Amino acid sequence: MINLPPIKFALPVCTLAVPVSVDMTPVGYSLLGAALLALIMAVIAWFRSSSAGACALLWAAVLSVSGWVWGSIDPVAGASGDLVGPLTIWIVSVGMILTLFIAAEGFIEYQRAWRELRRTPHKIGDHSMEWAGLDDSCTSLGLLLLIAVFAQLSMVLKCHWASERLVALILGVSSIVTGISLLRLVTRRWRIGLADIGLGLLSVGVATLLLTVLPFEPIALEERIPARFNTIIIGLTVMMWVWIWLYGVWHQQLDDGAAWTTAGHMRSRLPRIIVALAVISLVAAGMMSGWPRLKLIGGHDASFLRIGFGVIGHLFLILTLIVLARRWKHAPLGVLAGVASLSLCAFLVIRLSVFSEIKT
Repeated sequence: MINLPPIKFALPVCTLAVPVSVDMTPVGYSLLGAALLALIMAVIAWFRSSSAGACALLWAAVLSVSGWVWGSIDPVAGASGDLVGPLTIWIVSVGMILTLFIAAEGFIEYQRAWRELRRTPHKIGDHSMEWAGLDDSCTSLGLLLLIAVFAQLSMVLKCHWASERLVALILGVSSIVTGISLLRLVTRRWRIGLADIGLGLLSVGVATLLLTVLPFEPIALEERIPARFNTIIIGLTVMMWVWIWLYGVWHQQLDDGAAWTTAGHMRSRLPRIIVALAVISLVAAGMMSGWPRLKLIGGHDASFLRIGFGVIGHLFLILTLIVLARRWKHAPLGVLAGVASLSLCAFLVIRLSVFSEIKT
């Protein structure tokens, strides 16, 4: 009888050898089982439709990576800091899978279009680039990535294999690359969901990259977190101005008010993206303002430098919202500017009360 190694064995899923440990949780076994079923469905569907098979193969790859990353983690017994490393690996892995599948789909369609052009050039206009389920799958996975990035930013970014600055760099680059990939797919087939999530990932990626300029350890956590919120506010507000500029530039992509290019269609989505970024910035501003009053925080945020930058971040956001409300005559933006002003007042009142507590 042959004795198999008791520590690990390999389960090939999607041409990947996914290590499965004997102490893997039921969640890991479930994800790997779902990946195996998706792989079987991909093989069966490939003979009927290559696009449907590719969609099932995409989910098989994502589920196999998810099982590999989360299979040995107990979310109940583990601490919140233990989730930082696996969540970062999952975000980068799924982003790479999406990018590779979008690139492969573009290459296949490019080759198919050239073959049809050489054989039947008079029918090149009838060439279809529809891939069943791929756009919806990319939209769903992109939304999951966007939520995961926000969840990651609310945690302590440091893990056992990387510093906070390196984790922020990895998250920022991965979000930007994935966002660009989704927008590249939008240029082939216009989808509102893909455009919104691609622009959102691109905006959050740039804001996350700005976190790499912050000072990290040995500064205390209760001092680093407000600075992180303020940097996110500034980064998202900068991206709001980028989209405002593109909104004006892409006006030339309209023909009597009707969009005739992908940029023209995306122009109609930019105001909604700007409002969404403003709302996210307000959430970060509220967290930064009330941070010293949270029961879990034992320290004080009483640095004149951080208070000054917090005021600058608030004012930058408020002025941006006021300019947009006046330029576009958009009342909700004016309401958001008022909410941002209240957040600034709360920020100053709480910081002044902190100073008074320290003196007494």
